[in-house]
Amino acid sequence: MTGRKGGGALPDGLGSALVVGLGISGRAAAEKLLREGVRVTVNDISHKGEVLEAALALREMGAQCELGHHHPALLTGIDLVVVSPGVPGGTELLREARRRGIPVWSEVELAWRFVRGPVIAVTGTNGKTTTTRMVEWICRHAGIRARAAGNIGHPFVQAAEEAEEGELLVVEVSSFQLAHTQTFRPHVSVLLNVAEDHFDWHADMGEYVAAKSRIWANQRREDLVVCNLDDPACVEASRSAQARVAYFSRLREEGADVFVRDGVMLARRGRITAVAGDELVEIMRADCLPLPGGHNLENAMAAAAAAMGLGVGAAMAGEALRTFKGLSHRLELVADTGEVRFYDDSKATNPHAAMRALEAFRGPLVVIMGGRNKGLDFAEMAGALRARARRGEVKAVFLIGEAAGEIASALQGEEMPVEVMVMGGLEDVFGRLGAVLESGDTVLFTPACASFDRYANYRERGRHFQELARRFTAEVRGHE
Repeated sequence: MTGRKGGGALPDGLGSALVVGLGISGRAAAEKLLREGVRVTVNDISHKGEVLEAALALREMGAQCELGHHHPALLTGIDLVVVSPGVPGGTELLREARRRGIPVWSEVELAWRFVRGPVIAVTGTNGKTTTTRMVEWICRHAGIRARAAGNIGHPFVQAAEEAEEGELLVVEVSSFQLAHTQTFRPHVSVLLNVAEDHFDWHADMGEYVAAKSRIWANQRREDLVVCNLDDPACVEASRSAQARVAYFSRLREEGADVFVRDGVMLARRGRITAVAGDELVEIMRADCLPLPGGHNLENAMAAAAAAMGLGVGAAMAGEALRTFKGLSHRLELVADTGEVRFYDDSKATNPHAAMRALEAFRGPLVVIMGGRNKGLDFAEMAGALRARARRGEVKAVFLIGEAAGEIASALQGEEMPVEVMVMGGLEDVFGRLGAVLESGDTVLFTPACASFDRYANYRERGRHFQELARRFTAEVRGHE
């Protein structure tokens, strides 16, 4: 399989670059620019810990380091700014760069200049990493050289350098990264869903959707957009796409190119593969997908469509999906007493993700939520929890972290038929669980919040939950 090249390497005359933010992608971008012979200054508002270690390592490679500030004087003599996704687009340093006419790129835009094969890009509020890994899994199963990269923890720019000529890159891209792209043009772009998120970074929903929509801004008719027909915001955004659009839906057939009929996932090949006709082909039985929840069915439909857009057969895509086991901290079954199951969904960092997790289980559920709010409204999630509780599907809610009081207030907006307990942390929750749990219960840890009030990231938070769940399970079995 071959594909067009990326955006044509670096601009002529590029002598110096400023890399703002020394997270994983920022470090990778700085290293690549240094290898390309560019004079690099690295900058971060922090000046200690991992940031300091990264800066010192980059200094050894020849970079100049400026930590602890974002002073506009950093822009003197700079031809290009590369910004990490953790740095808000409204930061005065970036605004000043734009006022001076200095290009501001994300690491995604930089990486695109060095791509040597086809690219599938995946974005959305929730499900990005799972879908990215699904596409990679399907393509490898079909014999295509493929690797996942991007916002999953392996920088796109690093993968573009490592990949062989013609190798497929399946890239998870965030709204932060897309907001600072100019020429990025994936062969297949995937928009999974759009819900309120990251309002600590984006000014409002309009800006957020606009950033997501940049995934197809440079695509043309020969390219493919895969989009969620069940999400009105996605459908509306897709009207701006110049590429052909293939829709997936788990709720209806009309207008959908991938859908479920009588429990079977089907695809209309025409729009997906740009062939004449409307042939209907079978992907797989929906109940053969190993992952729980309707949201994972949506992820699978999107992944199958994306892979088919690069020539993978429908049956081959289904064969691969039947063996896909899922990822850590995403509705991951981590402990089972024989009577009670514990699921880690620490990656659910917004209310929309938590609601999708709740929908994956019939109950009875004991739900654990909380952390740091990202400027989001908990009202809709609270309404869904109350409705499930009234049907006897939620029997208790434990709240932890900075947002515990805020979620509790949202839940008590109307009468809540089950107990809502605000606790100091996960340790305190597990200290109370024994008095609540009964045979057949499911304990679901789906925070609906960021982890940064107590943990370094969602992975550390999830590992803590898993450790406590396994210890609890061992104690229960020890008393049998």
